[in-house]
Amino acid sequence: MALKSRNKKTGKNNVLSVKVKAQQVRSERLRWFRSFLILGVTFIALVATSWLGGSLALNRLVYENDSFAVLDMDYRTDGIISESQLKGWGGVEMGDNLLSLDLLRIKRNIELTPRVKMASVERFLPDTLQVRVTERVPMAQIWIWQRDSDNKDQYDCIRLQVDESGYVMPPIVGQSVVFPQHQSEWSLPVIAGIDMKTLRTLAPGRTVGLPKLKAALEVIREYRKSAMVGEVDLRVIDLSQPQILRVTTGDGGQIDLSRNRLQQQFNRWARIRAHGQKYGLAIESMDLSVTNNVPVRWMLSPNIANKMGQIQKMAGK
Repeated sequence: MALKSRNKKTGKNNVLSVKVKAQQVRSERLRWFRSFLILGVTFIALVATSWLGGSLALNRLVYENDSFAVLDMDYRTDGIISESQLKGWGGVEMGDNLLSLDLLRIKRNIELTPRVKMASVERFLPDTLQVRVTERVPMAQIWIWQRDSDNKDQYDCIRLQVDESGYVMPPIVGQSVVFPQHQSEWSLPVIAGIDMKTLRTLAPGRTVGLPKLKAALEVIREYRKSAMVGEVDLRVIDLSQPQILRVTTGDGGQIDLSRNRLQQQFNRWARIRAHGQKYGLAIESMDLSVTNNVPVRWMLSPNIANKMGQIQKMAGK
């Protein structure tokens, strides 16, 4: 009986010992968890304080520092857009912080203008913003007549321009234009004869896919490489004919061209014109779309016609 009593007491002591050890383990884990939690909160607080302090310091030392205020805006273009117009598109004001400017936004705002082909924007510390612009060069103009919104009996002429790729853009008018000396964009050849359905699709900022329009631009391109430059002015290129391009010159002549063999046709045009000049004649009409026996109608050259008119006036007096 004494042995059984001792065994019972020993078992109770072992159970109590296990319970004490389990409580000690739980207490130890709780202490580690509280310590980790305190360290985490402290770290987050330090990071937040550093970030806020750094942000305030960055704003005060950099983004709100008058030493980096924009004092010089250097806008330049290779075309005719004025500096004031470019500054308006850029949206930067004198005194703005140079380091806080969004250069990509300024570049995008300028390039959204159909006339601008490409723009580059750079900052030069401490106070200079530099903008360089490459413009699209118009090759021809298109006139579109539409009814006046206020007066249906009247028509307004909308003038658009296209570059060598057929990219459509509005002309620049008013105070935003700086025309080079002895040059006016209104002297560009006019492309006419486009059907009304196609005309309605023309909009600035888009490239025209009309094959005949591209052929008209190719005529202008070949003309600029030919011996006719400076001798004959291309005034109108009419696309209304099915198979030919009808060119009207500055002296009133009409020349029919095929869409193929343009260089050969310009060379033939130059030879025929030189032949007529020997006799004081100018081309009134000519069909270069045919390969043989080119039909030509002659008229007195404008210079001779003017002189004869002056002589007649003097004789009448």
